[in-house]
Amino acid sequence: MGTPFISHLEPTRLDGYDRTRPHDQQPARVPRTFCDAMSVREAVFVREQGVPLANEHDPDDARSCHWVTYASVNFTTEPERRHPTTGEVLSRRKSETRTLAIGTLRVVPFPHPPHPLPGGRYVNNVLVLVGDDEYDDEENEKKGADGSGNGNGNGSGSGSTAPSTTTKRPRTRTLSSVDEERQASALPFGTDRPTTYHDGKEPYVKLGRMAVIPEFRGHHIAAQLWRAARRWLEENPAFFNPSVTQLGMDQLKVCTPGAIPKWNGLVCCHAQEGVVKLYRKWGFKVDEGMGRWYEEGIPHVGMFLRLPIQDGTPKV
Repeated sequence: MGTPFISHLEPTRLDGYDRTRPHDQQPARVPRTFCDAMSVREAVFVREQGVPLANEHDPDDARSCHWVTYASVNFTTEPERRHPTTGEVLSRRKSETRTLAIGTLRVVPFPHPPHPLPGGRYVNNVLVLVGDDEYDDEENEKKGADGSGNGNGNGSGSGSTAPSTTTKRPRTRTLSSVDEERQASALPFGTDRPTTYHDGKEPYVKLGRMAVIPEFRGHHIAAQLWRAARRWLEENPAFFNPSVTQLGMDQLKVCTPGAIPKWNGLVCCHAQEGVVKLYRKWGFKVDEGMGRWYEEGIPHVGMFLRLPIQDGTPKV
């Protein structure tokens, strides 16, 4: 493997990107760097972890910054051929060096959907609520005497001795539609529930989609990606702040310049439980107040870190 290098893609339009197709079947107008990022995400999240392809790309991709690590890799184009009897080399192995995307991450600007609910299950950004008061009773055809028929694994259908004529179907809410105005506008953000490291109001950026293809793990690729992203964030702290000149005070819905939202270095990560130790090495702390939830069937926890940007805000 040659010396890795990192490419950075700022927020860009991804018009025409078809989430049902893999990265190498996208229109030519989609930036190459983004398709390379998706090649890594498909290898890790789709093929390795079983996330449906259509669920991997989301609306946050177009408004996020992406970093992609590349390496020069030697590929065999023709294997060596030897005589089956004498072992004499008939033709030597031929190879060529190609540039391969091996890791990626993204940083999503504010605003964000509300913090995930503890114990909540999210599939394709849809929250399936599981509390008793969050269910609809619906008429159902009579089943067998055991009252089974709940095939989603969320309830106990076995062992019942009386027939049932109703089933409880969990309501679903799409994160992108829960608070569309909150995400589409610079303000208002709305008040989120406070957690251990977030007061529910302060703007934060979200680190996510961290992935390294299996063949290149153990070479500190993820750490190199985070260092590049962190350095850029520290050097460009106002990049995601809304512009009064472009949006105007009315659209921002603020009365004074001091009320304009400003990023003060707070970074959030929805971390898979299996990589919490890695994020801790980078200074992130588990936010116990956020609880534990599931994304695409994978348990996650919230973690926060405050970067020491120019205003001198103390670390978490």
